[in-house]
Amino acid sequence: MASRRASSFDDKRARIAALACSPKAIAAAELRRYLGDKNGYLCGQAAGVAQELDLRELVPEMAAAFDRFLVDGAATDKGCFGKKHILEALLAFEADVPSVYLAGVRCVQLEPAFGEPVDAAVPVRTLSAHALVQIDHPAALVEIAPLLADPEPLVRAEAARALGRSGLEPASALLHLKALTGDAEPDVVEACYEGLLRLAPRRHLAFVAAALRDESRAEAAALALGESRLREALPLLREALSGAAAPRERQSVIMAIALLRSDEATALLLTLVEGAAEAHAVVALDALALHRHDAAVAERVRSAVAARGSRRLAEALRDRFGPPSPS
Repeated sequence: MASRRASSFDDKRARIAALACSPKAIAAAELRRYLGDKNGYLCGQAAGVAQELDLRELVPEMAAAFDRFLVDGAATDKGCFGKKHILEALLAFEADVPSVYLAGVRCVQLEPAFGEPVDAAVPVRTLSAHALVQIDHPAALVEIAPLLADPEPLVRAEAARALGRSGLEPASALLHLKALTGDAEPDVVEACYEGLLRLAPRRHLAFVAAALRDESRAEAAALALGESRLREALPLLREALSGAAAPRERQSVIMAIALLRSDEATALLLTLVEGAAEAHAVVALDALALHRHDAAVAERVRSAVAARGSRRLAEALRDRFGPPSPS
């Protein structure tokens, strides 16, 4: 009996996968049926194929399946596989199904594991938070705010990112408060800083810059400034670099400078490759590898390394940029 059930499950998986190559009309009819299956994995797989084929007409069936797996999900949708893939498809379709997303931000699914139970619904809450922002739901801030105190670090970080991408300046008050109270996870603090610089850069630039002088927050602040692409960020990072003593601190500031992706930032990194201490030049070369597909930048880096005659830099160049293109 068990072997027959396994065979049937595998057959269904294979059939769903094959639908990705079927005419859309045929695929839609069959996927609609699979989205009604009691097994979360099969529904999630069907949602993924529907997303691949851009079958937006299946949104109602996806929403219904999501609601179904909120009940006894640990038994019917292990690992939240179905709910996760349904949400990914709904996000891709920009589907306006607020009831799904409102239920998703509150979803907790504890499943047995070695030791304490594990919450499998982390991606469900994070995707739902981004979805509420995407559809401009009027209660998005109220619904996402509690996730900043979620037990799971990834949920807290993604909640901060969702608020930062909301375009709503009042969301910056929530992020400001969270940044002030702090978090054990640097990614959460960095996400708060990024959101502040996106939503209200003039108001919060000085606040984020001040964190460059706090050892526990300096890396998060530097990377957020780099991701901001703000012109005002380069002088702040240059100053932080001049005062950075610890190798990790210096590395994070140099990487942040590269993230600015401006001509001025690239020029600063090139001066480090040309004349900084060898260890610092290697870090700058690592950061410049972000631009390795830019022929002009790559050529300037190669020239700078060649002029120094350093074996260590030459090896780092080969590792990060690859061999020079044949002329």
